[in-house]
Amino acid sequence: MKIALIQCPVWGTYDPPLALAQLSSFLRKMDNEVFVFDINIGLYNRRHRDLKDVWAWEQCSFWYEPDKVNRFFSDNDNIIKGYVKEIIDSGAELICFSVNSSTWLASLQLARLIKETNKKSIVIFGGNLFYQRQWGQTILENPWVDIVVYGEGEMTLHELVKFFGAKEDLKKCRGIIFKEKGVVVETPPRPLIDNLDILPFLDFESLPLSDYDDREHIALMTSRGCILQCVFCSSRSFWPGFRSMSPERIFREIKYHRSRYPLLGHVNFHDLLFNSNIRILDKFCDLMIKENFKGLFFWTANAIIRPEMTPALLNKMKKARCSHLIYGIESGSQQVLDLMRKRYRICVADEVLKATHDAGIMVTTNFMFGFPGESEDDFNLTLDFIKRNAKYIDRVYPSRTYCALEESSYLHGHLAEFGIEPDPPNHLYWQSQDGKNNYPERLRRCEEFCKLADSLGIEVGCGVQTSVELDRWYNLGHYYEEKKEFSKAIDCFLKYYEIDPDNTIISGKVKYYFNDIKKYYKDVKLNTGMKARLEALLNSDLTKIGG
Repeated sequence: MKIALIQCPVWGTYDPPLALAQLSSFLRKMDNEVFVFDINIGLYNRRHRDLKDVWAWEQCSFWYEPDKVNRFFSDNDNIIKGYVKEIIDSGAELICFSVNSSTWLASLQLARLIKETNKKSIVIFGGNLFYQRQWGQTILENPWVDIVVYGEGEMTLHELVKFFGAKEDLKKCRGIIFKEKGVVVETPPRPLIDNLDILPFLDFESLPLSDYDDREHIALMTSRGCILQCVFCSSRSFWPGFRSMSPERIFREIKYHRSRYPLLGHVNFHDLLFNSNIRILDKFCDLMIKENFKGLFFWTANAIIRPEMTPALLNKMKKARCSHLIYGIESGSQQVLDLMRKRYRICVADEVLKATHDAGIMVTTNFMFGFPGESEDDFNLTLDFIKRNAKYIDRVYPSRTYCALEESSYLHGHLAEFGIEPDPPNHLYWQSQDGKNNYPERLRRCEEFCKLADSLGIEVGCGVQTSVELDRWYNLGHYYEEKKEFSKAIDCFLKYYEIDPDNTIISGKVKYYFNDIKKYYKDVKLNTGMKARLEALLNSDLTKIGG
């Protein structure tokens, strides 16, 4: 069959979407004709300046709001209709969307346009959103989606192709949800792929590397699942257990892409943890050392703190061209780590960071702020941690969402257990039952951490294609607006507007609150430029944007 694979916003911009790359190669191996449309990167590369920041995770709440997504589609009508025409003109019989919590609204909008253009199109939604199966029933309330795939998609899509070709009863296909005569039908789950070595190499021909932010690398994912059970992470809800490709299979794929892309400079392993299985890691390093690739070529990976990360292993990894490891430290307090269920000891982290640095491997450490139960004393232990390890850390990445309630995580589903007020407005703006741990407090801790790291000479990572200062005013403004503390919200929106008056979301907020702004600021001396911009804004036509 002819099959279209689609990625809608918002998704990453640094790498091609690996789900589409894997599905494309798998379906092509099964003799299907596949067309891949990364509409997310297409819209990102053609975005208006006033929407430059909404692809950053720090501001991606934009894509969770129906009104803003509808307005985005309206404002980009010609571009999006062009994509619809391309998809229809491809002749694809099955049109498949990769969907998660940040893409489902945009995916529904595009599915609607496709169905309105060609009612015969069979629209299929799949992705990690549907590991919560109630989402399947919710999505199927829309007439533009025919089938939802839950669980891993490779074998299910392959079987759907066969079923449609033979006109067999869909109830025999495992791992799907669909409507039959108005009744929702859910078939039994499909077993997970046990042997990941059977998967073909990723298809980057359909997703040109030149479209993405880093054009000199490829991303690979060689395992599914995680050996840990951190309460803030949702991965175990859609990837139970842990499976990995063999070291030989991982090595062969690197050689394959290296031969196809001679200028390829590095590989980013997107595995949740590349050191989950030390035996596989050790053997992979042996293969890389034996190959002795010519020229500048290296790899980076996420890793966990564990005693097996010895100086001997880390030296071997360096020789095997590992250049950079990212460790999820998250906190310098053992009490907080235990609440997170991180399962490592602080003293081991001290040893592993030093050994990694001594091996000549760049070290990035990730941190969270305001995890439920984190006291000021716990936070100070995090500051102490980076002070004593500063000479071993090249970069810190302070989470700019501080401590988000990731959907489908244990934390998200057990708010009372962690002392969080019920029914938070979104994943960012939750607060503790005593009110002490709230969004502004988490922001304060993050900013204090960043100031200290900078003073210690450690590079501080920031958001993707955005400004830390703008993120601050954007999210604080929306936080205070949610709390109905409008004078504080207005203050934040004005501070954003003063830096970036071209952002239509913030311009809309300023115009929406204009009379209040005059009232709140009648005794405040605004600079001449700011006054002029505000007067011009009041007199402009901003009917398509607003609060």
